[in-house]
Amino acid sequence: AHMALLAAAAAGGLATLLMSRALQAQEPAESVSLPVNRFVPDRLEPTVIVVPGGGLTLEGLPHPWVRRRLQEAAKLYAERKHDGKGTYVVTLSGGTPHKPMPVDPVSGFQVTEAEATARSLIREFGVAAEDVFEEGWSLDTVANAYLLRAIHTDVAGWRTLIVVNNAFHMPRTRAIFEKVFSLQPLPEAGEYSVSFVEVPDEGLEPEVLAARTAREAQSLAGWTKTSANITTMKQMQVFLFSDHMAYASKRLVKDREPVSPEALKSY
Repeated sequence: AHMALLAAAAAGGLATLLMSRALQAQEPAESVSLPVNRFVPDRLEPTVIVVPGGGLTLEGLPHPWVRRRLQEAAKLYAERKHDGKGTYVVTLSGGTPHKPMPVDPVSGFQVTEAEATARSLIREFGVAAEDVFEEGWSLDTVANAYLLRAIHTDVAGWRTLIVVNNAFHMPRTRAIFEKVFSLQPLPEAGEYSVSFVEVPDEGLEPEVLAARTAREAQSLAGWTKTSANITTMKQMQVFLFSDHMAYASKRLVKDREPVSPEALKSY
């Protein structure tokens, strides 16, 4: 009798197991919805088109030479999107230490260069708002590059950059971006690929262009000397916030660096 009970129990257990498996086969597995990360590699490593700061009018609008950068950036964006390639545009800069930021006459708020150029890209040049990112804190080209990397590219995993700038600004832009985007440690995603597209200096009067070109050459020489021993992101952070007179708090005990009236018109 005892053996008969064991046999019956075993048979019942087997039947239960078979029924459970049959039900599992009939019922679909529960669907789990995972959030989409727009920065993961399955977006085919998007190219990022970068527009450095170039100054605003008193009304908070991009200067003509900056609009030329935006025109080229929008063209590159449209070409890549047409080919089905992932593409973003990042606009840079809060302003300049050489003159006050403009104020929006409607809202009363200050207008950053990144905001003004992003607005132009979206409203005038047809770039999708979801593909435009801003870095609106930096005040010069060095921090343009540093904060682009620290805030956006290192974190998002973007590795391919196309930097669009005017001819007068390109030599220093190239030197700075090549330096900053080679600093150690590089992110886990690997080395950066940085290329450059130069556009004409449209809208700059000859005397203004001459003054700014001379200032750019002087600034490039200074950057070459200053950056020679900077090899890490930490060292760059120390330089910017301890020594650079646009960011270091010791700037507050000194007068602002004078800029010639003609060169100032290019900011």
